[in-house]
Amino acid sequence: MACALTYPLPNGVTVSLDISADGILERGHDIKIVSPDYEKGRVRPEHEPVPSSILANKAAESLLGRKERVFGVGAGKEIRKISKEFNPDLYWLHTVTWSSNAFESHMLRSKKGKILFYHTWVEKYGELYAGDAGAFLMKKRTKLLCNNMDAVMVPSGVVKEKLLEYGVRTPMHIVRTGVEPPNESFKREDLEKKFGIPKEQKILLYVGRISKEKNLMVLLDTLEYLRGKNEEVSLLLVGPGDLDKMTEEAKKRGVEKMVFCTGPLKREEVKKIYGACDVFVFPSKSETQGIVLEEAMASDIPVVALDSLIRNEIYPEGKALVAKEDSKFKEKVLEILKDKEKREDMVREAKKFVLDNFSKEEMVKKQMTIFEEVLKNKLEKNEE
Repeated sequence: MACALTYPLPNGVTVSLDISADGILERGHDIKIVSPDYEKGRVRPEHEPVPSSILANKAAESLLGRKERVFGVGAGKEIRKISKEFNPDLYWLHTVTWSSNAFESHMLRSKKGKILFYHTWVEKYGELYAGDAGAFLMKKRTKLLCNNMDAVMVPSGVVKEKLLEYGVRTPMHIVRTGVEPPNESFKREDLEKKFGIPKEQKILLYVGRISKEKNLMVLLDTLEYLRGKNEEVSLLLVGPGDLDKMTEEAKKRGVEKMVFCTGPLKREEVKKIYGACDVFVFPSKSETQGIVLEEAMASDIPVVALDSLIRNEIYPEGKALVAKEDSKFKEKVLEILKDKEKREDMVREAKKFVLDNFSKEEMVKKQMTIFEEVLKNKLEKNEE
């Protein structure tokens, strides 16, 4: 029985959880996915939306500009009911929040197996929204929560090392999210028709949440720089978030005609967009896994990204063009736009790297091994 507070928003957690759920079902097992109600109903038969907090939702949107939801009054009762009927062997949490939530409280009281998939670098989010105190709080909270689990999954080795620094002693397992190349891509004409982007322009593509922690002002800096170099480019932003604020900032800089925001799109449509663009740009430094980077690298589009702790594992030099500092990002974008030979070599190497290292089959296989190990240990402990 799995829980993710952002499910089914179009983000990395949802992608990872859907891949896992499909693999679990294919192997003959059952799963329930519990989340706050986003007024979308069930997005798949295994999904169980439960009451969300109207007050907390409005506060988060007003203070943080985020449309993510939390469990509300009645959620605990509903979760207990679902759990009693489903009778899971394991509880699987996919979200670390500022404080305990209804699902977390329920699973911690249970004697069943408990697993956390640590997707999000909450220390960095804490620092961004509440300074040093926020970072300290989230490190302490992460340590406490992880040490109450039977196993912790992490998407990269660097995250495992960071959790060890926090003082996490629960067994940790690296589980990389699997991706696969899209079956087909849109043509440039399709993007002109769908989003109004002139087909003669080069397109910089960003896929992800439009929010403060993604460091997106670097992309507007890049547009200003490229305009000064007489480059005809547009920036296509694909994903949910604070689109109004992004548009307002683009207007302040005089680049609003170069920016196109789609809002959230269906995953299959997003996968078709990658190959129709010229450069995938990713300025975030707070990622734990960077699924969209892997998807772009699998889709024959060159990647320009900022340096981060996950670079060596997810987008190493030679597979992507990496800027060490925010101020150098725009120069890297211009470099890859101008150098056709380098672009082609990088695309070829990047695609091979992703296909060799990010397999959906391997991802689910590792997870099933972890589930079985936790269940075995629980059984042995109960027999003592």
